[in-house]
Amino acid sequence: MDFLIYPALAADLVALAACLYFTWESKKEQEERAVKNGLILSGLCVLLGIGLFIPVIGTAVKLIFILAFGFGLSLLIPAIPNARALKGAKGYRVGNPVRFDERDTVFARYRSLVPGSDLYKTYYSDLHPEKEKQDAKRREKGFIGKPGIIDNEYQPNVAMMHAAFDIPPYLGYYAFNDPEPDAPKANLTPEKAADIVKNFALHIGADLVGICKIDPDLVYSHRGETHYGKVEGWGKEIKDLPPYAVVFLTEMNHSHVISAPHTPTVAESAHLYARGAYIGTLLARWFAHMGYKGVAEHTRNYNIPLPPLAADAGLGEVGRQGYLVAPNMGARSRIFAVLTDMPLAVDSPISLGVEEFCKACKKCADSCPSKSIPQGEKTVCNGFSKWKLDEDACYDFWSKVGTDCSICMAICPFSRPDTLLHKIVRKFVAKSRVAQIVFPHVDNFLYGKKWRPKHTASWLNYRKELDKNEIY
Repeated sequence: MDFLIYPALAADLVALAACLYFTWESKKEQEERAVKNGLILSGLCVLLGIGLFIPVIGTAVKLIFILAFGFGLSLLIPAIPNARALKGAKGYRVGNPVRFDERDTVFARYRSLVPGSDLYKTYYSDLHPEKEKQDAKRREKGFIGKPGIIDNEYQPNVAMMHAAFDIPPYLGYYAFNDPEPDAPKANLTPEKAADIVKNFALHIGADLVGICKIDPDLVYSHRGETHYGKVEGWGKEIKDLPPYAVVFLTEMNHSHVISAPHTPTVAESAHLYARGAYIGTLLARWFAHMGYKGVAEHTRNYNIPLPPLAADAGLGEVGRQGYLVAPNMGARSRIFAVLTDMPLAVDSPISLGVEEFCKACKKCADSCPSKSIPQGEKTVCNGFSKWKLDEDACYDFWSKVGTDCSICMAICPFSRPDTLLHKIVRKFVAKSRVAQIVFPHVDNFLYGKKWRPKHTASWLNYRKELDKNEIY
């Protein structure tokens, strides 16, 4: 086997370079465990290279390289694309779907059901009396408790959050847009119209855009929010929506997300909700001036849950934690949409290997401080197979820390920066069945499954000593 020495040595040098690159990237990402493992693997590569020239162990070392080469070849075995994911939300339909009622969301219950009001009595007496006691306790704490309490209500970051969340209420008045009276319907082919609106959305700040037809089974059944005091709309059936959706993502900055559950994450989240409301409103107004309806979907107007809609628009797959997992940014995004009756060419759902990866990974479920994310298999909810988040437990933890947590977003392997290293890993996960099976376990070994927040820029500073708090 002497003829294998130099090919094995070349492979060893490539492996050493890869391990050193992995160590360097992990250092930049503040992944301490990964740095240690990268250094250990680099040392093993050096020892194996030396071992090639030691007769006593040379043969065993060559066999190790042969096995490693065989594993590398196995990664080239293509995976069969996930047939369910390629159908979007329809791929996970089981039996007869039941539209989800917006009145049952934790946000609608808190914001719309004022104690003593007729809506309060109707909901808790006629619809869900079992929720009243728990919701009453939650109201005593405030919407998310004391904003930023985990960081001793650090004012600069909390002010960033409040400032950004102040914006959508101004724009919500313009969520529903009929065609302008003096605007004739634009004479564009669906393909040309889709090309224009996608590029326009990207130009004004969206990071990823897709288009789909709206699945009626995904639309909320009844109105649950009463923004601007419009209590007369509460409980009304949601219907007659425009048939097309332009769905777009805004990417959360990785250097903010890694502080989860601290205040830099909620400041960034709020910023993107403001940005998304602006982009959505501008697109909706554009449709109105093109002679069509435009309905902006953001924090002051939701007609449909957005993660499955984004999957239908070809922007990613829904992961175990309930977030959309998108190419290049993973779960680090906020989703918005504009509904319209302008005929548009639609995109096809995609398969990224997310469902297969999530089955084995479970990192988000293991790290969730409120145990809101299920560890087991998908269950049937409202006629769709999904990992069902316990939103009440999740929300209760938000109230405890005074932020929107984001730990599950931060720890998701798909959410890492879009560097060459992670681009390659994502490509293998999307295309290789072996990678889908093995890489979740490799990731858990290299990076660990326990979340610890990381340092952010000095201008986002918060009380670092609280990192050791058992709260998460």
